[in-house]
Amino acid sequence: MTPVWFDVVRQFDWQGALRIALPSSVISSIVAIGWNACRDGRDHRRERRDAALEVALSLEKYARTCRAMMHRADWALKDAVSTNSVLSVNGVHVPGFTYPTVEWKWLKHRITSVLRDFPATVHYACEYVGSMGEYAPVPDVCDDVAFECAKLAKRALGLARLTRRKHGAAQWNPGAADADLERELDELIAARENRLKLMQERAAPRSTPVSASPLPTSQTSPDGV
Repeated sequence: MTPVWFDVVRQFDWQGALRIALPSSVISSIVAIGWNACRDGRDHRRERRDAALEVALSLEKYARTCRAMMHRADWALKDAVSTNSVLSVNGVHVPGFTYPTVEWKWLKHRITSVLRDFPATVHYACEYVGSMGEYAPVPDVCDDVAFECAKLAKRALGLARLTRRKHGAAQWNPGAADADLERELDELIAARENRLKLMQERAAPRSTPVSASPLPTSQTSPDGV
């Protein structure tokens, strides 16, 4: 006697079921792959924005530190002049800079190349001011520190703005204390460059006009030929 389940299996439309099941499984696989890719892309963008924001915040913090050192250099110069002492200048220097722990793989390669070169720029400025400070008078030391800090702060803000824009991070909205930061940097840099230009012009020897020497008596002017 044939079991009942055997008749049911034999009468079942396996071809029809396969025609329905196979396309459904393919569609399900495509949907799953697409969903995973979308989720991975969303996670990647979030990681990229977070890394960019971390870098930008560190650069903006460094710019504020440089401005504080600019003010300290100005105060140290005034104090040194009034007290005839160089003790206040001892703490005046170009601040160092290092990035926080960042997974650079999330950022764009071209931006990363520019960003990772900035600490070397800061190090060079520190070395330059430090070497000059051993022999330069106090006013020049304070002036050099303020000028280098202004340039580095300006560069840091530009890099932070570039990093935010290229990676979709939110724009920087400075508070009231930092609202005039870039304007202050621009004014100091412009004033220092104008002062240097004026000093170079004063130091350049004045060229005396050369009078036309008369032709020898044995020669005649081309106009007289």
